[in-house]
Amino acid sequence: MKYLVLFFFLFLSLLISDPASCRDACNPPHAVFLIYHHVSNDTPSSTSVTPDVFDRHLEYLELNGFRILDLPSVVHKIKTGQDLPDSVVVLTFDDGYESVYSEVFPRLKKRGWPFTVFVCPDAIDQHEGPVLNWNQLREMQAGGATVASHGLHHGFMNRRRAQEDSLLHIQRLESELKEANNRLAEEHLTTHPLLAYPYGEYAPDVQGVIARLGWTAFGQQSGVVGPQSDFTRLPRFPMAAEFAALENFGIKISSLPMPMVNLMGVDPNLDPQEAAKSAPSLELVLNTTCLNADEVTAFASKQGAIACNWLDAEGGVLQIQAPNPLPPGRSRYNVTAPVPGTGRWYWFSQKWIIGTDHQY
Repeated sequence: MKYLVLFFFLFLSLLISDPASCRDACNPPHAVFLIYHHVSNDTPSSTSVTPDVFDRHLEYLELNGFRILDLPSVVHKIKTGQDLPDSVVVLTFDDGYESVYSEVFPRLKKRGWPFTVFVCPDAIDQHEGPVLNWNQLREMQAGGATVASHGLHHGFMNRRRAQEDSLLHIQRLESELKEANNRLAEEHLTTHPLLAYPYGEYAPDVQGVIARLGWTAFGQQSGVVGPQSDFTRLPRFPMAAEFAALENFGIKISSLPMPMVNLMGVDPNLDPQEAAKSAPSLELVLNTTCLNADEVTAFASKQGAIACNWLDAEGGVLQIQAPNPLPPGRSRYNVTAPVPGTGRWYWFSQKWIIGTDHQY
């Protein structure tokens, strides 16, 4: 009996000393990552939010008590099983456009909020478009920003160049990733093992490079990052055009990671001829103790709500397939389910890429 009591108090002390172990299995430590490009009235709406819309986002975050934390520490905490507040949002900006300095930086600096800007060193060195310069990046880093890699240049990482076989493709990618971070270091910027895929496009062999380097990479598919996420293709909610509408903003930033038991690696790159015949099939294994199977819904780009087929409802095996072929380019399947009794949603997204050629 004495040893049973000692074991009980030891177990209790471990729970108290490790906040993450106290979290509900259906609501693990998690964070919502947002991706912006331009914050401007004068740039294409497909990659922009206006300064007014951005202000509304920041006001919503502030008034509703969300915690804006820096990307490297959030990734580290989730990877290592540490606890996080239940309302963490991470702000990221791809391509390093000048509006990040003129519009974003003053607003976030005033609030003391960190953010991450993913840049392509070649674009900066060659002055490609309205991009930031090195002095602006150093100033923003001194003001609390994280500067990280968007690749050496804004090329398609999932595609081989002409006359390039698979091995040369992977060797080039690894060399370019290292070169990009070396270029950041030359400009006295702190380097991080982080990458945002250009166009949000990836492939299994590209993910293999990221895994081998021990990096974390981000796509542009929506969803929430949690302990079971694939850290070679983490999701971020895109903020542009209609996807930045305030009426859905609160739903997205309050979401939880879909409770998945298993997600096998899926190659998002589809053969154009096969994709023209039928839409891809996606299978997920969900923890159905966390949700009501009848309330799981799926959506396909340009097709709206689509059927969910439970191959094994008891085992949580769900099949999703759009009724019609997906269009060329980038598409997604979004899968959501209400979190019982909370007014919040579980959210998962799978990207699909249909191109005419895997070379460029």
